[in-house]
Amino acid sequence: MTIYLELPVSLPMTAEDFAQLPAPEGVRLELWDGNLDMAASAQMHWHSQIVHRVLAMFLNRDREASAETGVVLGPRSVRAPDVTRFHPGVVPDTEQSQFPVADVDLVVEVLSPESDERDQLVKPYEYAQAGIPEFWLVDRDPDDRRTGAIVRIFRLTPGPSGEVYTLTRRVRLSELEAEE
Repeated sequence: MTIYLELPVSLPMTAEDFAQLPAPEGVRLELWDGNLDMAASAQMHWHSQIVHRVLAMFLNRDREASAETGVVLGPRSVRAPDVTRFHPGVVPDTEQSQFPVADVDLVVEVLSPESDERDQLVKPYEYAQAGIPEFWLVDRDPDDRRTGAIVRIFRLTPGPSGEVYTLTRRVRLSELEAEE
């Protein structure tokens, strides 16, 4: 696959510059410290289904949420979590492709082979530094690899060198979906 992307500005970019980029098909673009971070769009059926289930769970509970839209973590960093949930009362503008971190209370990353290290190490650190109160990391359920998922729920807590995520719960997605 060849991707041509004409940049209207030079690198490093700001979040505002990044918002002006056209979205290339088949890849996920994020802005990391002013530089473009390109990854393959999730292509596994399981990944896509889990993203849809998590998003539907939030929407069915009358919580505003979005899949694969940008969260501005800083002046030169925009990440696109698999699912983003907004603080109660925040009504996101449907014409926007990225949102201020202050609007967000939870981000979800669904693991896939091409993003495993980034989703488990890099992004949680960035999300914690940006002050997002809750982070979910979703992986395949080894007992049900076809449709099952295990959700690790992390909450922001004070650490010796700043805010860090602490694991508070490990639960099957199906159990979360059944909760009221």
